[in-house]
Amino acid sequence: MNQAQRMSYPWTEALAEVFAGAWHGMFGALDALREARARAAAVGDLQRLSDRTLRDIGLHRSQIRSAVYGGRS
Repeated sequence: MNQAQRMSYPWTEALAEVFAGAWHGMFGALDALREARARAAAVGDLQRLSDRTLRDIGLHRSQIRSAVYGGRS
């Protein structure tokens, strides 16, 4: 085994952690975007319902966003 094969490169572990963090961050952002789009679609779907249909499922039109976003819109 030569000298280069025995050397430890601590920066490679740090670099791997940076890339792993970026990778997980990218997928976290994609998941957040996917969830935001799904919630927006749900709001649109509920808003297209008639007042009677909304009343049948126990919602008033003014409660749609709160129902979809869980009180945090």
